[in-house]
Amino acid sequence: MLDICTQYGYRWGITFNTSKSQLLTLWGRNPPVSLTLANKPLVWYYSVIYLGIQLVSGIYFKMDLTSAKLKYYGCFNSILSVTGKQQNEIVCLNLISTYCLPKLIYGCEIISDSSVNIHHLEVVWNNAFCHIFNCCWRGSVKALQYFCHSLPLSLYHIDERRLMFFYKTSVS
Repeated sequence: MLDICTQYGYRWGITFNTSKSQLLTLWGRNPPVSLTLANKPLVWYYSVIYLGIQLVSGIYFKMDLTSAKLKYYGCFNSILSVTGKQQNEIVCLNLISTYCLPKLIYGCEIISDSSVNIHHLEVVWNNAFCHIFNCCWRGSVKALQYFCHSLPLSLYHIDERRLMFFYKTSVS
């Protein structure tokens, strides 16, 4: 396949930058095989960043969402510091949905359904409701989400992005 890509590149004047290309084995160890693209060697990596999500190679495939969570919490805390304690909860929720949530779910299209990472993202999103509405951390926020016209993260936001991603790839 790499040879086909090389031939296509030569034919259409496309130059591949092998220093920006990365090899990673999912669900296994990197094999002791050397691969080339446009007659230049490619390097195997243990982890790579794809759509802002760190993919980690190994026997058990892992995704590290720490960076997305940190960006989300940074944005979240900035909004709360500006709105202060006398905030209007709905305005605050709209600001967080508009500015912070995209940082949390950027690249979520590649997260598998069976992954515990979706659960971690749900917890982060639910904690925002607990903090904004000053409710118990152990209680369910589903009623709050319902009355605020905000569905749970995995049922709406992530699935909607996946559908749009698949729609765009099938149309083009």
